[in-house]
Amino acid sequence: MSNTIQQPPVHSPLLILGLRSFHDVPAHGHQLIRKGLSSRIIEPVSQYLGLGKGVLAQYMDLDRGTATRLSAKGQNLPSHAAETLLRLVEVHDMAADVFATEEGAAAWLRTPHPLLDNEVPLEAVKTSYGAQLVKNLLMSTKYGGAA
Repeated sequence: MSNTIQQPPVHSPLLILGLRSFHDVPAHGHQLIRKGLSSRIIEPVSQYLGLGKGVLAQYMDLDRGTATRLSAKGQNLPSHAAETLLRLVEVHDMAADVFATEEGAAAWLRTPHPLLDNEVPLEAVKTSYGAQLVKNLLMSTKYGGAA
């Protein structure tokens, strides 16, 4: 295991938030959410993850109109939505690290997985418990376990 800092994938929204990589999320995510994440982060995250803004809003448990209104006014996301958004980017960046490409990460995150009861990992990430399962799978894959 290397001691080098893993850089986030190119143009990761984590950089916009002042984080160097997904490794920083556990230590700094709580403070970011407490301070408030601007809803203006929705657009770059939507593009980065390849999800429409409406789909991303659903992942964050917001209706599209609310997400659009918040973003237009530059208001902060509700904490539950900010946490989910941060979790989605964190897991995406972890997957990109494990699979070495954005394409590999996107494909894995969108494919039903038998160890998630055939749920798509991106869907599992909606909850903190599901996200932990996905992170465990990614680490097992990286270090010689199940894919």
